[in-house]
Amino acid sequence: MFKFPTTFLAQWLAGFFLLCLHMATASAAAPATLENASLNLQFNLADGSVRHWRLPQLRDATGQEQDMAAPEGRLFALTGKLAGKDLHEWETLAGGWKIREQSPDTLVMVLEQADQPFTLTRRWHLREQSWRADFAVELRYQTAASSADDQLELQVGPGIGELPAHGLGMGQSIYSYTELVYRDNDGVQTLRLGDADNQQFSADQAAQTTWLGLQSRYLAMILSAANDNAMHADWQASVPRLPETEAELAPFRTSVSIRLPIHATTSAQEFQWHVFGGGKAYEALTSTEPDLGGLLFSSLWNWMRGLSLGIMQVLESIQHIIGDWGLSIILLAFLIRLVMYPMAKKTISAQKKFAAIQARIQPELQEIRRNYKGGEQSERILQLYEHHQVSPLAGLKPLLIVLVQVPVFVALFHLLGQTFELRDASFLWIKTLAEPDQLFPLGTDLPIFGAYFNLLPVLMAFTTLLSIKLASVPDGQSAARQAISSGLMGLGFFVLFYSFPSGMVLYWTVANILQVTHQKIAKG
Repeated sequence: MFKFPTTFLAQWLAGFFLLCLHMATASAAAPATLENASLNLQFNLADGSVRHWRLPQLRDATGQEQDMAAPEGRLFALTGKLAGKDLHEWETLAGGWKIREQSPDTLVMVLEQADQPFTLTRRWHLREQSWRADFAVELRYQTAASSADDQLELQVGPGIGELPAHGLGMGQSIYSYTELVYRDNDGVQTLRLGDADNQQFSADQAAQTTWLGLQSRYLAMILSAANDNAMHADWQASVPRLPETEAELAPFRTSVSIRLPIHATTSAQEFQWHVFGGGKAYEALTSTEPDLGGLLFSSLWNWMRGLSLGIMQVLESIQHIIGDWGLSIILLAFLIRLVMYPMAKKTISAQKKFAAIQARIQPELQEIRRNYKGGEQSERILQLYEHHQVSPLAGLKPLLIVLVQVPVFVALFHLLGQTFELRDASFLWIKTLAEPDQLFPLGTDLPIFGAYFNLLPVLMAFTTLLSIKLASVPDGQSAARQAISSGLMGLGFFVLFYSFPSGMVLYWTVANILQVTHQKIAKG
């Protein structure tokens, strides 16, 4: 009779047992997902955290779906100590979190097992509005005999999937960053951590926080308390201490830790938040409560912020009609010039009048300069101008047109620096109007100018010089001095604007061209 080898049977049973154990462990750690048109969330059941927070409609610099849980894949992780054990120990003993309920837009996970003195539950619900979700943590003790050192912390971050930018010159920090952002009694506050003396920030208990989270140039992960328990939670922000070779990554790993106020009670203790995790598009930020529109242009005065929002609406309206952001910016420059035309006409007319008077009194000016020096010379020149009822500065009146546009320029700077809708707006050779135009690479990364040759700042500096030259009416001796000052001003504009967003430089260049054209026509 054939006898089945006992050693083979033992090996088979051992293998079967290991396979079952592996399948059980894999099942516990397997990801669960929630998905709608704007969000794709993948959860790690080993610790209940969000492994991936993907934005299907957006792509990162590598062309992949934007993942706000990168790089560590532990977004909304819970840490702490319950009933004398670290939470990680309880998760290990329970074999991870179990799915209690799941539907297309809702996921409920629970951490529980026999003889565990508490039950911990997480609830996620995706909302219809873009990049919005509801999140809740519930703790229920089986008895009121909780440990005195029990604590739970919810972590937002580290980071929201951003990486440092390179090769964009001295303006590089406006293109790539991750920072703390929150709203309290004093308004919207932002803070970039990462310096040696700026590694951690704790909230002021006296200033009630309406919402808080992390933001980058185009993305934000914001939590807004939805019940009293969550509203009274303490929080702090911090960055990790990294090796010197990775120090630049520290600000991009900023995290916010929310300490949940738990008590010794058998009643359910629930902490609820509304979550926004996506692009800082104005419509998405303001589509529902809580209104997060304050994330945009928060550093500006109220009137400047209103101007920025107004220009954004005008630009979007133009873009909807003509379908191109670059042409929309050019048309915006034309519209603003048209609005200022009456002022421009008056100032250029005054300039022509001043030029005629300047030519008439030139012999007298030269005589004063020959015969007098110092303060007496200046006094007699002023008396001469007063006699002819004209101000010595009248020749600079056309520059008022440029100065009036400065608020528009500042508003456009913030608009192109923050507005999500413009992140992929290209024009001619320019890949994105929200960054320098980068006509071709330089082959090296220069300290101030970056790694690319940008053409638009050159054109802007040239048109600025030309506008200043046409606007001024120098007399003989001051011509050289004004030429030097104009040259220095043009060089300053070139250096300052070289690494600015190309959309902003495009607007200023077109505005200069329109100014020069008007001056030429008026003088011709």
